[in-house]
Amino acid sequence: MRALAEQAQVTRRMLQILEKGRTNTALVTVDRLARALGVSTGSLLGPRPVARQDADNPIEVVLAQNLVSARKRLALTQEMLSQRSGVGRDLIGHIERQSQNPSIETLVKLAAALGLTLEALLTSN
Repeated sequence: MRALAEQAQVTRRMLQILEKGRTNTALVTVDRLARALGVSTGSLLGPRPVARQDADNPIEVVLAQNLVSARKRLALTQEMLSQRSGVGRDLIGHIERQSQNPSIETLVKLAAALGLTLEALLTSN
């Protein structure tokens, strides 16, 4: 556990809390753990981890692209997605511009409102 914490640049206590499912962590923390484990971020939150590819885009880029694409596919404005998900329109805009590090809880709400799994929202197409 110590080696993973050091490699992921998180505290051992944070790892213990995450393993127990007791925290709503930020996407950047999950991405650090996925990188340290050598798996894609989306797959870490899915049924089975998949090896990270060297050409993987940063998670912020993947999330922004998938969020915009899914929103447009459903012909939703940011305001409409906000109403469906309960996530503020300003926050959605920040996520799409890659200027905000959302929590996993926020991403779960957005994925559900878009009819996606969390894994799909965070996986490169």
